[in-house]
Amino acid sequence: MTIDTVIFDLDGTLVDSAADIALAANAALAGEGLEPVTNEEAARLIGDGARKAVERAFVLRGGPMHEDALDRGARAFANAYVDPGQPVLGRLYPGVAETLARLAAAGLSLGVCTNKPQAAAVRTLSALGIADRFAVLVGGDRTPFRKPDPRHLLACLQPLGSRPAAAAMVGDSTNDEEAARDAGAAFVGVSFGYGNPSGAARVVDRFADIPPALGL
Repeated sequence: MTIDTVIFDLDGTLVDSAADIALAANAALAGEGLEPVTNEEAARLIGDGARKAVERAFVLRGGPMHEDALDRGARAFANAYVDPGQPVLGRLYPGVAETLARLAAAGLSLGVCTNKPQAAAVRTLSALGIADRFAVLVGGDRTPFRKPDPRHLLACLQPLGSRPAAAAMVGDSTNDEEAARDAGAAFVGVSFGYGNPSGAARVVDRFADIPPALGL
């Protein structure tokens, strides 16, 4: 089947955003008087939205796990994450800008499906100069469903008029892989992110290798 649409995960796929995650997580930790996490530790918090990131950070630092504390932490995390006064610290992975240009020139529709909050995703992609490459972006707070639920990916395909059978999801985690599989889309995993798409038949080590992996 010819691929006409490619949907990308954001953190760990397009952007190395561990420093941004650390900044937000440390705002939540500071509110509870806890020690900050490093960028390397922050990379292990990524993948299931802000509240889960806070929960994982609290586990790392021995923080309170009751609902009130997690709610406070999630609010602090989200506020720091979308604060326009904070610089975007993340960086595009090598080859991202050039590969997106190649895919766009080939006439493919491009989108982003991320568990990151919408405002933070828009801010990140805009700061890094690639927001205009994507016809659709659906963050984790824009639908009732988040990856690995396939309905999150389907919510990206619907406004593009794209069929899952002609679409591919590119991501670094099993969340991305499962969403693609259950939606009926192809999947390409990347090895350089934070997750482990261990079941993927196609895993690339460089972003520039994505078009050949899709047969483009």
